[in-house]
Amino acid sequence: MTNYQSPITADELHHNCGIAAVQLKHSVKSSSKTLSYIYRLLLNQQNRGQLSTGFTIYNSEKQQLLDTYKDIGSVDEVFQSRNKEFVKDLYERFVGTKGIGHVRYSTSGSEEKNLAQPFERMHGNKWKWFTFCWNGNLANYRELKEQLLDEHEYHLIRNNDTEIIMHFLALELRERNITNLPTVFSNIAKRFDGCFNVAFLNAHGEMIIARDPLGMRPVVYGENDEVFLVASESNALVNCGVTKYKHLPPGHLIYVNANGEHQIIPFAESKKKAHCFFEWVYFANASSVINEKSVYVTRANLGKELAKREWIHKDKTGKLRDDVIVVPVPDTAKASADAMAYELKIPSTEGLLRNRFVGRTFIEGSIREERIRNKYTALPEVLKNKIVLLVDDSVVRGATTKQLVKYLKTEGGAKEVHVRVAAPPLRGPCFYGIAMPTVNELLVPQYEGKPTDGEISEEVLKRITQDLGADSLVYQTIDGLVRSIGFPEKDLCLACINGKYPTESGKELFDEAWEEFRSSELIFSEKKS
Repeated sequence: MTNYQSPITADELHHNCGIAAVQLKHSVKSSSKTLSYIYRLLLNQQNRGQLSTGFTIYNSEKQQLLDTYKDIGSVDEVFQSRNKEFVKDLYERFVGTKGIGHVRYSTSGSEEKNLAQPFERMHGNKWKWFTFCWNGNLANYRELKEQLLDEHEYHLIRNNDTEIIMHFLALELRERNITNLPTVFSNIAKRFDGCFNVAFLNAHGEMIIARDPLGMRPVVYGENDEVFLVASESNALVNCGVTKYKHLPPGHLIYVNANGEHQIIPFAESKKKAHCFFEWVYFANASSVINEKSVYVTRANLGKELAKREWIHKDKTGKLRDDVIVVPVPDTAKASADAMAYELKIPSTEGLLRNRFVGRTFIEGSIREERIRNKYTALPEVLKNKIVLLVDDSVVRGATTKQLVKYLKTEGGAKEVHVRVAAPPLRGPCFYGIAMPTVNELLVPQYEGKPTDGEISEEVLKRITQDLGADSLVYQTIDGLVRSIGFPEKDLCLACINGKYPTESGKELFDEAWEEFRSSELIFSEKKS
């Protein structure tokens, strides 16, 4: 979900969110199992969002047919899992046969409770009373907003694309008087440009889980004798006991009727696929499988590709050096680092440990060095007098990488630090569900100064290496990335690394982003002169 008022300020990439849906097969209206499954599905997708958590439960025998609960915080924070009385009351109140759930990151950093999902729209007519949550971004948000304000006299309170989706759903239900839900979603899909995976539940007990036509973000579903489950990632289903799962095809939706029967229905033409490569590189849980491709295996493949380009591990005679080690930046780079080290026949060591008890917090150091120390601990016992191949999954702004290089040398005692990046250089923002900086905040565009879709030049690489304080720098190649995932390049969204956006609105926003970058550079130059 996007709020378009301000950019993010973190130095890391954040995914937008994860969705979940549950249908108990045995219609016990008083069952708390629905909420239990939602909790487990969301907990296993915590990597996709820690800013807020929410869910809606449906019960046809209650006055409140749809009952929604949401708050700021991680899953355990919102469920207050250590508070026995609260948990008991929660599970007694939220009983029913169906439910949807959501974990969220915000691309704007906004932490208002009213932006947490699901969004519920109450109405006296049950087929117009609905709740929904989603994963993605609408690239044509501005055009859709203008349509609602100018043509339909709507008023927007939250100024985000979640509200846009809610109003267009309501518009279809109101003006066209359509009660066939797959048709409703087919109609709104024709208006949307971008990524939109939606979990929807109405007061009739009907559910829709839709995957956008490009298939940018994953959706998986499966069942056992007790329950039918849907989630953004496969590991969530597996850890709920559903090991036989399927990947929902792009442009298809799951329709669950009031009786709990489900069917897979195409709702939007899928002219091409654009699976987000970052799902495999960084966002998804390493144990997940996305579109039949293992996340862990892909990350290991990325490490093997990096190994093909390595030279530091050997001396001038071609003999392996005994002072070279591979150190991953915890945690998502570990599979790549281990595979790289194995291919090179050198040690992969955890010379940099992450403080796993540091979660979401507003208590941070006033300077970046303090934040690095709060998050990581360098081990001199491992690093001292070593040549370190520091493997990271990606480099965004470069500020954290620069501090890590310095930290490994000053605190860890490493004599050299060579940075290896499992992903190609980032060159543009994402408009499809990743909280990514603007062009002028990304590291590589500041050096290249223009849109580039090829490999990074030696000159640019040298300048960046010097500024990072590293002894050398190697990025993954685009060809190496594509080989690692195992899909044809035409079926992947590589927009943030090659500038080739898969939708028209995405292309327009990219052009605007570069115009803004050029203007800021011009203003900066004029001020200097």
